[in-house]
Amino acid sequence: MDLVKETMRALAFLSRLPVPPRWFDGYDGSLNDTVRGFPLAGIIIALPASIVLLIAAALDLPEIVTALLIITALIITSGALHEDGLADVADGFYGGSTIERRLAIMKDSTIGSYGTLVLILSVLLRTALLATTLDELGSFRTLVVLIGTEAASRAVLVKFWQSLPSARAGGVADRAGIPNADESNFALILGATILAMSYGTAGGLSSVIIAIFLTALVFYGFSALCREKIGGQTGDALGAMQQLATISLLLGLVIAL
Repeated sequence: MDLVKETMRALAFLSRLPVPPRWFDGYDGSLNDTVRGFPLAGIIIALPASIVLLIAAALDLPEIVTALLIITALIITSGALHEDGLADVADGFYGGSTIERRLAIMKDSTIGSYGTLVLILSVLLRTALLATTLDELGSFRTLVVLIGTEAASRAVLVKFWQSLPSARAGGVADRAGIPNADESNFALILGATILAMSYGTAGGLSSVIIAIFLTALVFYGFSALCREKIGGQTGDALGAMQQLATISLLLGLVIAL
């Protein structure tokens, strides 16, 4: 029941889906007490997009159209939470020359050219990768891949959160607290298990190995970049990590097919 409670609380933070108030009885608002449920929340977040996929398959829509509709459903369900973080990171990291200036840009709600371009590239890449997956695997196995990707990418987010210090005192991630190693490792193992089951079923063992390998490279590369640019992580960086993990996981699958 503790894991179910954590999942529902994580869902309230990670999505726009309604969560009954009873799950928040006695809750102090600390996100680091919910991180074990992030991968399971990812599965629930994938469900509306999965319904869109099945409807599109029943209507025999082209793969590229179906993939774009899936991405649209995911963005609506999450409230563009992670996309916003990715855009802010791009603007801040490459629009400022000092740590203080980068953090200030990331906090600004306006979007610049770097953020706009990286959002376009992210949507295009995810759409193309999902369209290729649909073409190679069909609708049902792509649905399985979608669920595994959304779960695993949020597990990577948790481990990234735990691995770096907070770069902005008083920011969202800082106020929520940093997860401890046991919580983040639990989320990572759970996400990896879901990924192995979904990708293994859909694309075989090679897809699991390549996807995990590429995501590990992205994880360590982005972690090093965050240390260099801002000295740690912020809420925006967490969102960016989820987006990068999604792309690297799908890319690994496509390479293996």
